[in-house]
Amino acid sequence: MSRTRTWAAPSAAPNVTPVTEQRRRGRWLFRPAPVVLGLCLVGLTGLAIGFIPFARSATRVAETDGPRAEAIVAMTGGSSRLTDAIALLGTGQGRRLLISGVNPMVGERELARLIPGSAALMQCCIDLDHRALNTLGNAMETGKWVRSNGFRSVLVVTSSYHMPRTMLELQRVLPDVKLIAYPVSTEAMKRNVWWKDPPSLKILSFEYAKYLMAAVRLRLDIPTAEPRTARAATY
Repeated sequence: MSRTRTWAAPSAAPNVTPVTEQRRRGRWLFRPAPVVLGLCLVGLTGLAIGFIPFARSATRVAETDGPRAEAIVAMTGGSSRLTDAIALLGTGQGRRLLISGVNPMVGERELARLIPGSAALMQCCIDLDHRALNTLGNAMETGKWVRSNGFRSVLVVTSSYHMPRTMLELQRVLPDVKLIAYPVSTEAMKRNVWWKDPPSLKILSFEYAKYLMAAVRLRLDIPTAEPRTARAATY
């Protein structure tokens, strides 16, 4: 008895157009690998964790009875920075003061009118820097001033949120000088409740980003140019 074998016809190939195949390949090529996602998550977590100590440092203010130094430098950007710096100079906590980043249209007479009790000190013990445009410029001009006067210790006066980046830049240009931070409070930020105050959190977030960019630039040793034009902002 013979057996008859029945051969089934091969199934039709799936209807895959060249466009569909290209899309599949594109999704595969650009699909993020788990390792990449993990590294991104770790990086973001590290940034978030680093923000907490930064915020604590950036909201700390100096004690009333601060340390003494040979000189004082104040960064413009808020009147409280200048009044505190001149008060430190008046109480003998520094022999000479540099105000860095002053508007070129503002001279000694204008500052003396704006800041009570500074007229006499302007004549003997205060120098004005009109070249600095930003924090990097502040550091560069401060470095020139400190070296030209031979100072070995400096009180650094600026807003508390601005202090970490200021000290980072100054330590680069003055590695052998003792730098003493004197952070001052500002009305723009509620330092005691910054985590639940949106304007304060915004200030700290932007400053943290600038601090990280400065740290990366210094780490990579990216050359910087000196400021060529004077600032146009108010003192």
